[in-house]
Amino acid sequence: MSPQNIAAWIRSPKADLEIDEAPYHEPGPGEILIKNEAIAIQPLDASIRKLAYMPVPYPFILGSNIAGTVAAVGADVKDFKVGDRVVSSTPTYVAKEAKWGGWQRYVLSKAESTAQIGDADFDLAVALSFPLSTAVGALHVYGGMEKPGEGDSSAHGNEKVLIWGAGGAVGGYAVQYAKSVGYTVIATASPRGFTHLKEIGASEVLDYKSSEIESQLRKLGTFKYLMTASGDPTSQQVLSNLLQPNGGRFISTRAGEVDLPGNVERVYNTFEFATQKPEFSEYAQWWYTTYLPKAIAGAVEPTPIEKRSGGLKAIQAAAEDVLSGKAKSKIIMNPQE
Repeated sequence: MSPQNIAAWIRSPKADLEIDEAPYHEPGPGEILIKNEAIAIQPLDASIRKLAYMPVPYPFILGSNIAGTVAAVGADVKDFKVGDRVVSSTPTYVAKEAKWGGWQRYVLSKAESTAQIGDADFDLAVALSFPLSTAVGALHVYGGMEKPGEGDSSAHGNEKVLIWGAGGAVGGYAVQYAKSVGYTVIATASPRGFTHLKEIGASEVLDYKSSEIESQLRKLGTFKYLMTASGDPTSQQVLSNLLQPNGGRFISTRAGEVDLPGNVERVYNTFEFATQKPEFSEYAQWWYTTYLPKAIAGAVEPTPIEKRSGGLKAIQAAAEDVLSGKAKSKIIMNPQE
């Protein structure tokens, strides 16, 4: 007899979550079923729940990033077996089917978008994987930055990368990635994050709220890569100004909001989903089999987490805190509670 599956359903746009039974799906070809033991509340999930930020078919189960134990595997799956400890990115928002939703106790996922984590903590793995995927997808896949160890990293020593909004998870991981490739990293953040950012690789950190921030950044010279991890209008405007008079491109975690001159390109996409797009299959294989397992094993310094009790019933309150800014650390919950 199959275990009972329970999920946090959203029945209509912007509706409150409802805890109810959900189907228990046996995995098909290329799929694995995961007993979900840790979810991280992402801003994307919270925005879809409260703001209907992305269209989904209702009723629906949100969430796309989970960690847990493999409960079953499809007939053709070779790299995973029952009992393996894994972290996985499910195609919830790509396929837009509730069976992939992370806010339930038993979740289907794709073997190709799953990584082994060994003895690593579920909470650590799930907290790190989504924002790290956003940072690396932005810089490497869409920005064109090299992989660590690719080519002569010493050649980048005099080249600078600007990460605006480095105090958050995505920004902090972007700092670490650019540093690991060999670049000199300049970051902006609030003063409380200065010490930590220097410890993880930033050569200089400036207060993004300073009235002199643009002139301070100009004095540091030109940047080979510019990224705003906050994506707010102020950051987009400053990065656009820094590219003048010759123009160029900057990476942003948010679209639009600022009208840019014709010689400036805003690079925006759903960076975290690059691993689920067929055109980036080579990147996805490297990510899940090499980079992410090493990152979880200690190659990347994780951002702080906050473990909350209450299971599925407490997700909505946690999501509200993420959107309001009350959550200062990545919120982790166990759906099995």
